[in-house]
Amino acid sequence: MTGAAALPNDIDTLKALLLERDRVILDRDRIIREITNKLSWSEEKLQALELRYFGKKSEKYTPGEDKQNRLFDEAEAYADDSAQGIIEKVAVPAHERKKRGRKPKIDTLPVHEVIHELPDHDRACTCCGETRPEIGEDRTSEFDLVPAHVMKIVHVRRKYGPCTCESFAASGSRSIIVAPGPAKVVPGSDFTNRTIALFLTGKFADAVPFYRMAKILDRAGLVISRAALCKLAMSVGRSVADLIDLMNRDIVRSPVMLMDETTLKVLRNGEGPPGKSYMWVALGYLDGKPIHRFAYHAGRDGAFADTLLKGFSGYLQTDGYGGYHHLAGVGGIIHVSCFAHMRRKFVEAWEVAGKKGIAKEAIDLIARIYRIENELRGSMEAGTIDASVFLAARKERIGKVFGEFRTWLMDRALVVAPENKLGKAIAYAQHEFDDAIRFIEHPDLRPDTNLVENSIRPFVIGRKNYLFSGSPRGAHTSAGLYSLIQTAKANGHEPFAYLCYLFDRLPLCTTDQEREALLPYRLDPSTSKAYVA
Repeated sequence: MTGAAALPNDIDTLKALLLERDRVILDRDRIIREITNKLSWSEEKLQALELRYFGKKSEKYTPGEDKQNRLFDEAEAYADDSAQGIIEKVAVPAHERKKRGRKPKIDTLPVHEVIHELPDHDRACTCCGETRPEIGEDRTSEFDLVPAHVMKIVHVRRKYGPCTCESFAASGSRSIIVAPGPAKVVPGSDFTNRTIALFLTGKFADAVPFYRMAKILDRAGLVISRAALCKLAMSVGRSVADLIDLMNRDIVRSPVMLMDETTLKVLRNGEGPPGKSYMWVALGYLDGKPIHRFAYHAGRDGAFADTLLKGFSGYLQTDGYGGYHHLAGVGGIIHVSCFAHMRRKFVEAWEVAGKKGIAKEAIDLIARIYRIENELRGSMEAGTIDASVFLAARKERIGKVFGEFRTWLMDRALVVAPENKLGKAIAYAQHEFDDAIRFIEHPDLRPDTNLVENSIRPFVIGRKNYLFSGSPRGAHTSAGLYSLIQTAKANGHEPFAYLCYLFDRLPLCTTDQEREALLPYRLDPSTSKAYVA
């Protein structure tokens, strides 16, 4: 028998059969979902590997791609003006367009004129033989870079003996006096302060490792070893130690602090392969002026973060690294997370899905946050609104986007498999969301930690060039010099000019007040620039 005739007539037996059928269907559906999720996860993993090894490293699109879906390197630059649906349009403050063409050269350079004239026989008239009159001139210019050259400076310090007068012997004056020599940042060094400033600018501002610098100097006629340059940097590090201490004192007074860290290989005990260590970087403000603090540590443990933040009370903004989360609420510290890291995970999910799917909705929501932030901050920096109006407007307008984003995360978390890229991005965003939205509480805070990440980049470029640090002591010295130079750059100083000014005046300082006046966020950049002009 088949069909209904094959079914039993007993109701309980029929119920049992229905329940068993439902169980089989549920098991089948569960297995299908698991297989589908595994297949989706495998496809994402394959796509991620293809993007990693064969795809573009940047999130930026080419001009031929859909303008609505353009992604820029960082979220704050996301400026999509044609998105539909959840994208709102905001007014952008007027700005001046960049002038195209050649950049103007420095107009304060010394000028040497070379006159080009025709010889008399070429100026003679072919008819009468008289010299043709001069009626004007054509002027063109070119720039001539004079190669580096070494000059030996000999300091002659005159000595003066005792006076021949009768009362001199009883006066108690020194019998021999000597004219003072130049004030040197490294006493007894064979190099001028300006030359030392040039060495350190090359290493810590331009990422030229000392072994390459030694070859460059050798071509200029100056023979100096890499080891001698390293020792010179260590000596400067000791000379500026008081300044670094003052910077460390000032940065913990900042109302906000941004922190990040990156790896560094350090040769320990002078032998064996270099071990993995970390360079920690903090960014704070004193009276609105930025202070960058680099600190070397062998590990990435949260206990070192406690040491760096000793005495600090305020907003601490970091990425999602868990080594900072235990600090929330300790000593008045309020933890703030980063929207750029959150967005990056949604970008990864969107890319491995073939640049389609609902991950784009999260990217668009975050883009709205940045557009409002950039508009309002631009108005505040232009003086159109003050900080209080900026804060109030930001809380009102961005707060609405926060509500939409939170709802979106809650709804999508119920339907997206947690194992795939999008599920992980949603879980990360939900975990960091309450901390990330706190940036609207203080005008010095932004949606992300990009400012402190930008300050790490010169160090990262240098790390690629010199590969590892020769010793922990050298890494500590590098941290101090990076702190000084990156803070100088952030406050508008030209690094070489600032170091020249600093090295000539620091040896003459006797009090903390005199040293404080030399700190890069207290010294007017025009002063150091004029010093080497």
